[in-house]
Parts: sequence; C-alpha cells; structure tokens
Amino acid sequence: MTKRFNATQINAELFWKFPKFLSENKKYADLTNDDRVAYMLIKDRYRYSLSNNWIDKDKNVYVYFTIEELRQLLHVGKNKVTRIKNRLIDAGLLEIEKDGFNPKDKKNYPDRIYLLQPEYDPTDLISQNSHASALEQSGIPKMGTNKDNNSSDTIKDTIKDTDQWNFSTNNYTPEQVAAQNQDLLSHLGETLTGDKEAPMFLNKDSINLIAKWLRTPEGASECISTILNAANDSRKNAESQIGHHELYFEDYNSELKRKVTNRLRRYFNKMRTAKDGKIENPKNYLYVSMRNMFDKWQNDILMDKKKQEDNK
Repeated sequence: MTKRFNATQINAELFWKFPKFLSENKKYADLTNDDRVAYMLIKDRYRYSLSNNWIDKDKNVYVYFTIEELRQLLHVGKNKVTRIKNRLIDAGLLEIEKDGFNPKDKKNYPDRIYLLQPEYDPTDLISQNSHASALEQSGIPKMGTNKDNNSSDTIKDTIKDTDQWNFSTNNYTPEQVAAQNQDLLSHLGETLTGDKEAPMFLNKDSINLIAKWLRTPEGASECISTILNAANDSRKNAESQIGHHELYFEDYNSELKRKVTNRLRRYFNKMRTAKDGKIENPKNYLYVSMRNMFDKWQNDILMDKKKQEDNK
C-alpha cells in the first residue's frame, strides 16, 4: 500500500534545485536531460565548496566531482559521463582544469570543475507559458503600472527587481557572507522552528553542536535532515518487521535527545581524529551512525515492552 507523506517526512526530505534556464532558454535546447541533471548536481556542490573554501586566486568557486560519483548519481556508464561533460563544455557551461600531482603535498588531486554562467536572454526572466499572470487573472489591482506601456521598460524593471531580491552568495563579499552565516547559525533553533519556545526534535545541546561544527546554514540543514532521515527510516524498518505499533520517537524525547547529542559528539570527534581519506563520505557516515543508534534504541524499548507483557 502506498504511504502518504506526513509533515515530518516532508521537512526532512532532501532535494536539488533545478535551474530554469536549462529548460526554458532555447540556446540550450540541444542538451539532453542527463546533461541538465548533471549541471544541477554540479551546481549543488558549490555549497560544499564554499564551506571548504575551494576558491581559486581569482575568487572563482570550483568543485571536485569525479566521473565515478557522477556515474553513480546519474545511473549511467563512465563513457556516457564523459560525453555529458563534453556536451556541457561545448555548450559553454563547463570548464575543467587538471590539477594532477602536487609535488609539495605529494598527492594526486582530481580535476577542478568550474561551472560557467549561462547566456541569458532578458525574456527568459518572463514566463513564456502564459499571457497573463495569476495576479492579473484574479482581478487584484497591480501595485504599479508601466506608464508608457513599453515592454522593454518592463523587462529592465524585472531584471532590476530580480537582482535586488537575489540572495545568492555571489552578490555579497566573503566577509558579508560569513557574517550572514554566523547570524543564522547563532539563531539556528529559532530559524528551524520559527518559535524559540516550540518543542524541537533536537535539544539545545545538539543544535549548538551542529551550529558550531557546520559552517553554513545549508550544511546545518543537511545535517539535521540526515538525522531525521535516519530516524524515519529506522521507524519504517521496525514497522515493516513487526507491523503497526504505537511507538514514536517523540514519546521518549528527553532520553532520545540526549542520545542524539552524545552520538553527534562522537561523530564530530571521529571526523576530527580520523586520518585523511579514511571516511570518504561524512554525510553517509553520519546517517549510518545515527541509524544504528536509532535501531538499537528502538529495539531496546520494544524488547523491554515485550518482557513486561510476558511477565503479566
């Protein structure tokens, strides 16, 4: 039976942002859907690059994305990944710089991947799929009018407004971005709930730990989502094995929150003390660590209940 999403699962779900120009700009109409998805996946890595300060001497951001990683995410062969990269290069959306062997570090480094900004047509900023917006169709008065009814003026105003309301890190200095991130992280609990008095799945110690170790709001959000995914997957696994039951993590908040905090500290300690390269995917490692903790905790609770029932 197909299960519907509940509110907790929707908030915990991870997703990628798909740039609209990849589908709407005619210049890139010849790209395949695999090409578009690859561009989106690489663009998503920029958040990770910023958190690791992967910025070259010209202040351009680059990413590391191996052929094997792309192959696994796209579910295609290595040769097809190479063709995808070449098509993105031909479309003027990608550049690759060879790093190779660094004699100073005595290490081989993967290629640096640079995404290139697309060539926008001003009309790309206006929807071409409808002649009237939902606001116009609703009969609600507009906030302003174009006195000369000049479409070029409207396009210029749209571009100006879009730029003013674009909060991308590219529009701020590194110092401004650092200050913004620090403010959001210092109020992480309030940011997550919208109400500092609202109950949280994580306690204050866990929130402070995440804010201290993850250097960007995006990183903190992914960390919290990973914990929630591990909790939900553990519960679903238990339900699939023993059927419906009334055990919910929220019923044991105080105990569970302390366990999550302790496991987080152990995780961050492992990340700090592990040898370079030993843990290839820190996010997956966090998921597995939390999942094991949730599974054991849930199993202990259920076994204790069973013993109590058997003794009646």
